[in-house]
Amino acid sequence: MNMLQFDLAALFALVLLNYWLWRSVLYPPFIFCFMWLFVLATYRMDLIDVYPVHANTLAIVIGGAAIFSLGGLFASLTPRPLLRVHLFPEPPEKRSTLIRNILTVVVLCGVPLFFYEVVRISEQGIGANLLMRARAAEVEAAQNGQQINSFLLDYFVIASTFVALMFATGKRDWKFRVVVVCAFIGCVLSTGRTGLLLLIAGLCAIRLLRRHQERFWQALKSLRWPVMLFVALYVALIFTNKNTKGISGGVSGIAFYYVLSYIVGPLAAFDAVVQAPGSFALATTHVFEFPLKMAAAFHLLSYTAPPKLDTFVQVPFAANVYTAFKFYFLELGVGGTIAVMFVFGLLHSLLYLKAKQGGRLSTFLYAYSIYAVIMVVFDDAYYDVGVYLRAFLFGAVYLALCTWSFHWFPRIRFRPLRILPNSRPDTPPLGSAS
Repeated sequence: MNMLQFDLAALFALVLLNYWLWRSVLYPPFIFCFMWLFVLATYRMDLIDVYPVHANTLAIVIGGAAIFSLGGLFASLTPRPLLRVHLFPEPPEKRSTLIRNILTVVVLCGVPLFFYEVVRISEQGIGANLLMRARAAEVEAAQNGQQINSFLLDYFVIASTFVALMFATGKRDWKFRVVVVCAFIGCVLSTGRTGLLLLIAGLCAIRLLRRHQERFWQALKSLRWPVMLFVALYVALIFTNKNTKGISGGVSGIAFYYVLSYIVGPLAAFDAVVQAPGSFALATTHVFEFPLKMAAAFHLLSYTAPPKLDTFVQVPFAANVYTAFKFYFLELGVGGTIAVMFVFGLLHSLLYLKAKQGGRLSTFLYAYSIYAVIMVVFDDAYYDVGVYLRAFLFGAVYLALCTWSFHWFPRIRFRPLRILPNSRPDTPPLGSAS
């Protein structure tokens, strides 16, 4: 048995073990190991020409999956009464109506403004359609170390996603549907696929948690249409905002090439990092970006954030994403990478176990964070502490406001006039003759 076959067997065992532990497809160690099993199985089938992955790279992957699972096992030892403590009580629907109305109007009004911003930046790019030109302009600016400054471009997608996921934890009325559609439109106009993945995966996680359908076959039956929708949109956006010139095979060939390159490309790129780490020396830290940015904001030190787009490496096709392991490996070494995976597995599993107790804030936070564990085979989304703090603040403020009663004007109660029947039947009516 070679190293790849051993790794496949080990990952399959970890997937079964993690599923057996909680009987849930939402358990973070299960998702972590399942995603890596899917990637290595696809790589093993040789469906696309890619450079071979060395044994030491595969060892880091398997070690990370095992330690991530160990962190989840430690989280499972948390006393249940502690997990049942909720920061906010369930807000009454009548009290949350005002806040829901305001957020619905804000998101609805943001869609045409966001579309205008996309049209405006598309004038700076080259392409066959609006989205392709807008994406080309953003990529070119990022490669040149520039940034297209726009409040809507920076915050509308994430803000509308926050609102959609928070509404999903409560009453699913027409306001919820309107916000979800607006967030969906924003994700498409953003020219990326990660926003769609975050939105759809978060909504699916909330659906399964609320319906208690976390077992494999229940989840598969409940999520078959959302998964098919995401796959269809993922493939469709390839032809909308990607330059497909020079790729043969027609529509199916182009889709096949891009999907497979996204699946196995990051693993091959990370293997290049492991084999020659000196060629990928970092000009600034990625792992400690959040605390250093906070210190720089208070003028305690000087810090320059790393570029949004990483450098390309040929595997043999071009790839610039290196799985979740790259930066921890370069900055902390193998031991530090394994330790970080343990912490991520522990904290993420604690959040999942808290969400299982039904709290709206923990459910919202877990739904937003599920994107990070899905993306471990592609890129690192755990490092961005700032966005998780913003999610926590949004959820906490929203639920706090929903629990308050707003009385801006004094209540005036009008009582209808009541004509009482005559209590003395022998008394003659007014004006009658005596």
